[in-house]
Amino acid sequence: MGNLHSLIRDLQRRKARERRGLVVAEGRRLVADALASGAAVRAVLAAGDVAAGPAAALIADAAARGIQVEVVARAEFDALADTETPSGVLAVVEWAPLALAAVRLEPGPAVVLVLDAVQDPGNVGTMVRTAFALGARCTIALDGSADLRSHKVLRSAMGAIFRHRVVQARAEECLTFLEAEGVVLWAATMDGAPIVPGAQVPQRLALAVGNEGGGIRPELLTRAALRAAVAMRPGAESLNAAVAAGILLHQVRDAGR
Repeated sequence: MGNLHSLIRDLQRRKARERRGLVVAEGRRLVADALASGAAVRAVLAAGDVAAGPAAALIADAAARGIQVEVVARAEFDALADTETPSGVLAVVEWAPLALAAVRLEPGPAVVLVLDAVQDPGNVGTMVRTAFALGARCTIALDGSADLRSHKVLRSAMGAIFRHRVVQARAEECLTFLEAEGVVLWAATMDGAPIVPGAQVPQRLALAVGNEGGGIRPELLTRAALRAAVAMRPGAESLNAAVAAGILLHQVRDAGR
């Protein structure tokens, strides 16, 4: 794999992550999740002060799997890490978002989360994590969304990024896919109708959540069968995009029960 340090530095650049099909998963929890999920972990780098302590079991697990493990001084690790307070462990993992051409939804009920140019990487990662937790079949990030391979998206998504189908697509490509799969599109908007208990929810549903500032693009709004909103008390400000997505996904899941 060549020099691990050079590779990690290279992967700080978006183009390098895209070209190599690799990401850097930083933090003990995220590295452990990558290993537990069966993701293709190529290498693990650890700082000496945690390698024989808090991360010892994690490093032993990686070594037992035949994964390249390197232990370096704390100062050397911190110089390579991408977080403000590095925990002392990171991994290089093979991961890239799927193309829609490689995705088919299984027969039966299905919920899909669509991110329409959601630009905050923390929101994107949290939405992927929430979609996985609430049983969505996949998350489709449309053009204009944050870089799915970025360290901030990976940290926010945690292990869900390695267990949940995450797709990158253009808007028109997504609409064609949903139609072919028999999936009804709903759009999350401020002026939409609340999803009440007992509401009729399509068995195969895509919920689109829009850009933090601009909302959902017109071509999706015109194709949406329903505009859905989170019911809020008068005078309340609009919710964070990830929070709204979580509430609506939960309501969609439970509406027909």
